Amino acid sequence: MRRAVITLVVLAVLISTQFATADAEAIIYRQLFGGADSDFARGIFVDSNYIYVVGRTWSFGLNPPNLFLSIFRLDNSHKCSVAVDFAGSDHGWRVIAYGGNVYVVGETSYGTDPTNVLLVKFDTNCNVIGSAVYDIDGADLPLGLSISPDGLTLFVSGVSATGAHLLAIRTSDFSVAWSRRFNFTNPSVIDRDVAYSVAFSDNKLFVTGRTAGGNLFVSKFDAATGDHELSKVFASPLYEDGRDVVVASGKVYVAGNYGDPTKQLDFLFMRFDTNLNLELAKTFGTPAFEEVVSLSMVGGLVYGVGTTNITGSWGAVLFAINRSTSALSHAFVLARSTSSLISQDSTSTGKCLIYTGCSSGWPAYYTMLDMVATGVVSFTVSMTAPSIAIPSVTTFFPTANATGFTPTFNSPVAGDAFYSWFCPDALVASTTTTITSTIATTGTVLTTLTLSTTVTSVVGSTLTVYDIRTTTITQTSFVTATMTQLTTYSTTISAITTLTRLTTYSTTKTQSTTTTITQSITTTLSTITTSTQYFAEPITTYVVPLLLVINTALLGASLVMGRRRKSSLG
Repeated sequence: MRRAVITLVVLAVLISTQFATADAEAIIYRQLFGGADSDFARGIFVDSNYIYVVGRTWSFGLNPPNLFLSIFRLDNSHKCSVAVDFAGSDHGWRVIAYGGNVYVVGETSYGTDPTNVLLVKFDTNCNVIGSAVYDIDGADLPLGLSISPDGLTLFVSGVSATGAHLLAIRTSDFSVAWSRRFNFTNPSVIDRDVAYSVAFSDNKLFVTGRTAGGNLFVSKFDAATGDHELSKVFASPLYEDGRDVVVASGKVYVAGNYGDPTKQLDFLFMRFDTNLNLELAKTFGTPAFEEVVSLSMVGGLVYGVGTTNITGSWGAVLFAINRSTSALSHAFVLARSTSSLISQDSTSTGKCLIYTGCSSGWPAYYTMLDMVATGVVSFTVSMTAPSIAIPSVTTFFPTANATGFTPTFNSPVAGDAFYSWFCPDALVASTTTTITSTIATTGTVLTTLTLSTTVTSVVGSTLTVYDIRTTTITQTSFVTATMTQLTTYSTTISAITTLTRLTTYSTTKTQSTTTTITQSITTTLSTITTSTQYFAEPITTYVVPLLLVINTALLGASLVMGRRRKSSLG
């Protein structure tokens, strides 16, 4: 028997491409703007031409603080800005544009028994067309704004000294079509019911807010008459409120907050049918504090937008929920490590989210929020009709003092307004797998598999984007093979026999041949996984020392393991 030496080389390459849907993001733009003093953005709206941002400015106009409106083109270039003064304290809260007109509601100290509701109408060049002030019953604050599809009526929700209010205002002459004040609980000096948001759909108004007792309510009113049709109050032993309401595709979506006893305040997401039957109620949050104030639809996602302190300082938080499954798609934070950034309102182009607020520093950076816990909430639901009154609204028509200005961009001074785009795009994930196997003369098989996945966002060529995730997985397998081959040879034996009669007899004997191959394989699997960090910017622009230390440690461990493998193979 003789041992044979065998060399076997196997090379297999597998290449595949897969397409991933929008479960990741590309951040395309963000901008800070303001003046020499403090400026604070409260509301934002977008249409097919412009981005409209409103708030309060201490930097521009006569007798600050003043209401301001800034209009930007969709390429983010500044079109115009104006500060509006009514000889007191003025503040813009919400904005909506329709038919070439821009409507801003806010608060003002003008008139009797302030604060009062302020309405200012502009054209798209920031010129003031008209203004009105509404005194409901003192301490009036507008928080929600919607408009009828024909553009003839504005609907304003908010809070007054004696409860939640709802106003219908004609856009033609600023007269009040109807007014309602309503309460689910008895108002007190320190608290009363609040209507945070109103949405128009199919000639109905859907309103959400909270009671003085800290419970969430959703109500439905007739848009033409102001008649109350239906209300439900959702109660638990903890605090809950409804901050924004959106109606889409026959569903009513509410974003609010839930006072989780262990995780502080969480994002509360609720979905109803149009008869206010609750379909689901879920919470999303981290171990830190999250307060959501706005809700916007972007494709098949619902974005809850608010503020968190998960990074150690205040930053804007974005929760993206799949509106069909109610599952969390992703969550991001826009923040700085040394300053505060507060988000106040959001809007949608249909494909992109745009939101606004204020920041005490700049620039700010995006990072993936990967520690979100999800919960399900059970409520005690009561179909409760609120007490409703028809307040006598006093209307004033003051003359505005308007001052146009050009803000300074991306140069923080004493706190400035900002807005940011956030666009979920179609992503292409390209995956390449390489497998190499070698059986050397030593009888050892070495298999190395490398899986590299790169996700690249697809956006317009005029925008700046950043690839947000690349995952590389390296898997090394050692296969020890022992092969034994037993070979026997065929042998012919001839014997010659001579007989006395001179006859020769020849005999041939054949020995059978048996070949046996025995293979014994021992497989050892060693897997090295590179942890993926989700950053919308290059990681070097976001200073996270701990991550850098971890990455250095992982690299060092990888090099040590590599040297050990090389020495063992040698």
